Amino acid sequence: MDFEAELKKFQPSLDIEQAEDAIYGNNTTDVTDLLQTILLGAQDSGKNKNNTIEWVEES
Repeated sequence: MDFEAELKKFQPSLDIEQAEDAIYGNNTTDVTDLLQTILLGAQDSGKNKNNTIEWVEES
């Protein structure tokens, strides 16, 4: 079996590419994002009276 020829013919499946797009394109808020927003809001509390936290929900 010629492994070099087989490697040249290899194409990733579409399912893997779709999964990568879903994983890397995920813009949901996680715990780290929430903590950073809260900490930045606490630091800026003297400067800005309108402290709001944006929450992104999964659909």
